Amino acid sequence: MRSAGRLLSALALAGGLALPAGAQEPAPLQPQVPQVESARPEVDLPNSTIAAPDEVGPQPAAPVLTLDQDALYLSSSWGLRAQFRLEAEGQVIAAENERLTELLSTEEAALTAQRATLPPAEFRRLAEDFDRRATQIRRERAQAVQALNAWADADREAFFRAALPVMGEVMQDRGAVAVLDRRTVFVSLDAIDITNDLITALDAGIGDGEGAVPIPQAEPAESGQTGDPIADQVE
Repeated sequence: MRSAGRLLSALALAGGLALPAGAQEPAPLQPQVPQVESARPEVDLPNSTIAAPDEVGPQPAAPVLTLDQDALYLSSSWGLRAQFRLEAEGQVIAAENERLTELLSTEEAALTAQRATLPPAEFRRLAEDFDRRATQIRRERAQAVQALNAWADADREAFFRAALPVMGEVMQDRGAVAVLDRRTVFVSLDAIDITNDLITALDAGIGDGEGAVPIPQAEPAESGQTGDPIADQVE
């Protein structure tokens, strides 16, 4: 499977076209499921858990519970659906990027071949037009990646908002007043970790979240543009 991180690196374009003065070329971006950062103590905590004795019966009541925030999202039906969609959309972006790269490389080679037969002013005009369109394509590909990353952020945030009521019910059932991220806890009993129980409850309560955050759609081509750089070349 192609990495979505190849999107903009493939758009380096043969010949290294220059951007307009003062402009900055967008840096390569990689769509991924963004990770929510949790504040950590300054020391490196082992995040250890101690197994409680095996007992048959209801889960023990505890005022404080813990969970693995990343595992909660990534292992839930919601998170699995989001990861699958993110990878699929990343492949679409990568494929379009490769198509445009090949078209631009072909056009550049054709333009270079005409240099010896065109008047200098005419060749300069064609080269500048090509450079403008190549720069615009770079920016559009960067925007496509940014839009996909923004969707991944929004989808994850929507998951945790939807999870709060279910988490509250689990807290009430366990007699808890707080839930902490395991990464902020030095040591705890594994009996107070509710990650797996919460995943089960969320899958049953909120499902996979399909449609909660619409996937970004590609912008239509501007009027008069075919989407094929060679066909749009100024004659």
